[in-house]
Amino acid sequence: MRTSKVMLVKVAVFTVICIIFTVALGVKLANSRLFADTYEMKAQFEDATGVLVGDAVKIAGVDVGRVTGTEIKGGMAVVTFSLDKDIKLPRDTEVSIRWRNVLGQRFVYIFPGDEDSRWEEADTIPASQTNDVADIGEFLNRVGPILKAIDPEQANAFLDAMNTALQNNEQNVRALLDAGSSLAGDLSERDDEISNLIGNADTIMEAFASQDDEIRNILDDLDNVSGVLARRTDDVNALVTNFADIQEQLDELLETSGSNIDDTIGSLETVATTLSTNKKNLARTLESTPMGVANYFQTSSWGEWFNVRIVELVFQDNQGNDLVRQKELPNQHADEGGGTDGDEGDGNDNRQVDSGGGSEDGSSGSAPSENVGSLLRYTLAGDQ
Repeated sequence: MRTSKVMLVKVAVFTVICIIFTVALGVKLANSRLFADTYEMKAQFEDATGVLVGDAVKIAGVDVGRVTGTEIKGGMAVVTFSLDKDIKLPRDTEVSIRWRNVLGQRFVYIFPGDEDSRWEEADTIPASQTNDVADIGEFLNRVGPILKAIDPEQANAFLDAMNTALQNNEQNVRALLDAGSSLAGDLSERDDEISNLIGNADTIMEAFASQDDEIRNILDDLDNVSGVLARRTDDVNALVTNFADIQEQLDELLETSGSNIDDTIGSLETVATTLSTNKKNLARTLESTPMGVANYFQTSSWGEWFNVRIVELVFQDNQGNDLVRQKELPNQHADEGGGTDGDEGDGNDNRQVDSGGGSEDGSSGSAPSENVGSLLRYTLAGDQ
């Protein structure tokens, strides 16, 4: 039986097509990438459960490579994967393992960084820059008791209430999620401040923990004080009432005597100004006063009597000019027969005030100065 050439051509074409589709199906089932120009890298994981050869490697959701092998080195899982030649990973790149489907299949997801330096071929990304896949089984084991304790009817009521609350609030929910994302971003930018704050809080708590006895004593003392105050409630109430009365009296005093207080304050300001102007003289007087009164203090401390006699009195104006200068006269000294005992010759004081404003020793000046001088001379002469 002879076959025609057309039939042979058809069989050949069909065979080639079957081979092509078979290879494509094998490549698809093997999750392989034929004829791709790639290079290999490695990444360390603490747990690479479920990662198999041929699993996809993605960046931003796009396939860029395949897992080519897994091994254990130094107690760490090392995953070898291929990447397209045109993709260079920065040094701060992070690598994660994610769930591909509910059947437990995985894929490797890459988060490129921003550094200028790049990983080279066959480099190994350390475990500090990788994230393991979450273990759903462990999660379900942990939440199992909680799920068993949930009342289905209450859970359904809660879900109905949430559904009702979220209806027609998509924009608000989206705004809330955006705000939460912004807040998370702000918090991530303040990692150092937050860590320092937590460290300081730990230090403070340690300090409090080391002062347990002192804090306990303080609390006991406060308890005692509160007990005493509780027993003295009437006295405290009376004190508060009396304080209120005193406040009212002070208010009334300030209202009625406000002008006098202002005048007094003004006078004090004048006195302070005068003292400030003459602070050198005041300082010199204060420095010499203790030595000047020491003898008087010693005399008075023994219970004796003593008299003080002014031998010279001087008044000056602000410019230092003498207004009045009066000295003790020779015959006023007790040793020469003068003083307050008077003159035994005629019984009259020879230091009389001149009706004309002068004195018998011939001192003269302006009328105010002569009057003041006469008064001082009369004071020095004593009451005859």
